[in-house]
Amino acid sequence: MHRLLALLLPILVLATSAPRAETADTRAPLALGQLWGASVKAEENKDYQAAIAAMKSFHEKGGDAFLATLRAGWLHYQAGQYADAYKTYEKAARLSPTSLNARLGALNAAQALLDIRGTVTAAENVLKVEPTNYRALMAVAGVYYAQKDYRQAAAGYGRVLITYPDDLDARSGAAWSAFNMGDKRAAESSFRLLLSMSPDYPQAREGYDLAIGAKK
Repeated sequence: MHRLLALLLPILVLATSAPRAETADTRAPLALGQLWGASVKAEENKDYQAAIAAMKSFHEKGGDAFLATLRAGWLHYQAGQYADAYKTYEKAARLSPTSLNARLGALNAAQALLDIRGTVTAAENVLKVEPTNYRALMAVAGVYYAQKDYRQAAAGYGRVLITYPDDLDARSGAAWSAFNMGDKRAAESSFRLLLSMSPDYPQAREGYDLAIGAKK
């Protein structure tokens, strides 16, 4: 019995005296958290390049590639680097094809670049994930309206109104699209409904008067 205790003693001493050192696996998330925190702090100070550099280190040291790329896209956007933001958000979307944030980020960047084709592409990519997404539907409808393709614009605003029937901007877009297509009856009806919800909505009264006048 004494011999058994003698044999076990060194093992027990080693087990109890060994410091509770964090292994590489447990240290990694803490180190990565520090890098993420450094990026957030740099962003708060509007030092976007330092914030982006911290995200690059985060990724290089084993941080999640998608999270690092998504945040880098946001930081490029905040820095006004819209082309870089668009490319970075697109990369994030490839890493996580069902991520709405990545696809919406690309849409925001494309709109900031005034890139019509990129806006439509980015919006359509959002709609592949979420077919009723408000931002994407409004973006597409807005592009068609700006291009004076009022039929497509009306269809786009109509899709928004299916799920957001009380949305004032979509209602206005549908009304003006109908008016510009020559569908004065539909325009009058839409403007009337818009005015009933928001009597001071910009140009709603003007549109209503024009639709009424055009019918006479």
